[in-house]
Amino acid sequence: MEKLPLLLLFLGHVAVDTCQGTLPVVLARLKEVFELNYFQVGLAVMLLNVTSSVIQPIFGIISDRYRTGWFVPVGVLWTAVAMGLVGLAPSYPLVVALVGLAGLGTAAFHPRAMMAVYLVSGERRGLGAAIFSTGGNLGFALGPVVGSLLVLGYGLHATVSLIPAGVLLFAAIVFLPGDYLRRGGAGRGASRQVDGARLPVPWVALTAVCLIVTLRSWVYMSTITYLPLLFKDRGIELASGSLILTMFLAAGAIAGLFGGDLSDRFGRKIVIVGSSLLFPLLAAALLLSHGPWLWLFAAAAGAALLASFSVTIVLAQELLPDNLGLASGLILGLGFGTGGLGAALSGYLADHIGLDATFWVLAMAPLLSIPLVTLIKKVKTPEIAVS
Repeated sequence: MEKLPLLLLFLGHVAVDTCQGTLPVVLARLKEVFELNYFQVGLAVMLLNVTSSVIQPIFGIISDRYRTGWFVPVGVLWTAVAMGLVGLAPSYPLVVALVGLAGLGTAAFHPRAMMAVYLVSGERRGLGAAIFSTGGNLGFALGPVVGSLLVLGYGLHATVSLIPAGVLLFAAIVFLPGDYLRRGGAGRGASRQVDGARLPVPWVALTAVCLIVTLRSWVYMSTITYLPLLFKDRGIELASGSLILTMFLAAGAIAGLFGGDLSDRFGRKIVIVGSSLLFPLLAAALLLSHGPWLWLFAAAAGAALLASFSVTIVLAQELLPDNLGLASGLILGLGFGTGGLGAALSGYLADHIGLDATFWVLAMAPLLSIPLVTLIKKVKTPEIAVS
């Protein structure tokens, strides 16, 4: 495992997702300044979601075919500059344009950076992916805090303070000695040839992994969106409900590190099955608990759900070792794109069967991942074998 490149990729992920994470706070202030309605606010969020996640597989394909290591430093700088200028935008259309541009920088960064993580992690790919993913989780957690400190403390123009950090990381990544960003692309990340013949893409296994990610993303995004509201319906103050949600997310981020490491030791599929079995039990305990137990079971449920986050990324990469960018873009893109759609579906369910019943559906949903795991077969190549 090459530690310095991995550290810079981790920091780049923190920076990119922190910049993205400031948007809700910035939009809340812009709503007042430009007298926006909720649709206009939602449109900006949707545009960021589409440009930053849904099109990631396209950037992944490009990264597989061409040498695009520059996507990593430029993606960091591009996102920081675009989001840094949002607070200076004189009109709503320009805000939307800058948000869309920021999303493009994010979409370019993630698949190529994840490809680099795979290549510098050696035999500990699960741990490497987990470290990188933790950077994103940390970034999203820091985003609202940084946004509040800048916008509420100094005004909208303070978003330009995001730019210097982007410039610094850009320089650090560009001038780091070594060739880790030149590996992969314009060829293959790893060979899928046996006796001179290329193996076919394992579509069944890849589809199964994508469906597992879709299920987890649905539960994850729905929990983030509606758990504080569920607690509020039960008489718990919104501030306390939000802190419990923070406990859920923080424990999940930590568990992701352990999940990646465990998958290196015992196999990817074992971690996914364990996560899928544990979460329904712990989520049920969370829904039935009161008082201090809420905090304990929120942390435990978050850990169980997100323990397999990085594992599915590595699993997809190992299924497509000569299309590392596409594999990374598919999983990371699905993680946000389908999660947003899933949150809307959960809202529809909550309107018709109630929020409490909807959470019981969400608690049981990961069980559907277990039969999907059986469809993921080992890829028999000289270099790669999926556990």
